[in-house]
Amino acid sequence: MKNERMYNEFVELVTTDAISGQESAVADKLAAKLADIGFTVIRDNAGEHYGGDCGNVIGIREGELDGALFFSSHMDRVPNGFGIKPVETDGVLRSDGTTILAADDISGVCAILEGLRQAVASGKPLPRLEVVFTTAEETVFGSKFLDMSLIQSKLGYAFDSPGPTGRMNNGAPGLYDITVEIKGRPAHAGNEPEKGIDAAKIMCDMLSTLKQGRIDFESTANFPILSTGSTARNVVCDFASFRGEARSRNLQKLEDYMVYFKEHCTRVAEAAGAEISIDAFANFLPFYMGEEEEVMVIAKEACEAAGIPYFAQVGGGGMDANIFNAQGMKTIGVATGYTGNHTTTEQLVLEDFYKSGELAAQMIYAYAKRCSDK
Repeated sequence: MKNERMYNEFVELVTTDAISGQESAVADKLAAKLADIGFTVIRDNAGEHYGGDCGNVIGIREGELDGALFFSSHMDRVPNGFGIKPVETDGVLRSDGTTILAADDISGVCAILEGLRQAVASGKPLPRLEVVFTTAEETVFGSKFLDMSLIQSKLGYAFDSPGPTGRMNNGAPGLYDITVEIKGRPAHAGNEPEKGIDAAKIMCDMLSTLKQGRIDFESTANFPILSTGSTARNVVCDFASFRGEARSRNLQKLEDYMVYFKEHCTRVAEAAGAEISIDAFANFLPFYMGEEEEVMVIAKEACEAAGIPYFAQVGGGGMDANIFNAQGMKTIGVATGYTGNHTTTEQLVLEDFYKSGELAAQMIYAYAKRCSDK
């Protein structure tokens, strides 16, 4: 059965132009929607840290019960998300093929709003409810700049995962962002190439002998951004650089790969007489939640109450849940029915989407059963 409220709200929000760092139009609407549901709304200054035009939108509703439960999704989207025209065919929503759909992550936003409305309207005693709609998740993670002193919850659900509703993303990799710069020596490529140190060749030697791609079942590495300082074909290239990433759901494996990576690249550069600079930082850390964790048990109970098939599955991408877990709040990803995100073939199965709103409400009820009266 069609949920007109969720459908109309989704269309409203995806047709409101936004991109990472430029979410203010969506943020304004979400702040108003949370206030209408009865939440106190706070807007932080996260955007100031990276040149964005707004901060995270935080909604808090004090509860009748002890305890607090947290929900999040992100307001931004990847590029090619302006001028979205949703098209429904046979219960599936797509764009017109020229843009993304932005179900990642507006479907999560709408699921949370629907769950909150249902729970508040039920009249049942509820715990403190905390909601954060984050900025710049697709780029720099505006959630990194969230003031966690505002948050009391120890358990959270990030409605930001592909797949059918009922899929719980209980693990995600950590990621190192890596930049390598190689400094060689210029020389005339025709008269005296022997006097040069070819940084471009050294870069190619590094990458051609580097372990990358699928490292093992939970680890990957990728280095797709290559450049040189050369503008003339008759000069030995004296500068080259490449950028990429390393990921693993196992922190020790990730750290071990970084040791290997630095040793490998340094060895190749030194053998050729070049200088090398390696800049690497942990963008986000991995997490994993076993089935015995309370955040998983509550999710399973909520699925059963809503008649939704439950299953847990680790993912290969980072999300706000990585950031929140690193802050000590046990958080998992929740699927909302979309697939093909970040592409023009992105689609949203509406039946799953509607169920995700009910799931959010049932998560609140399942957690409330564990809470006592104030």
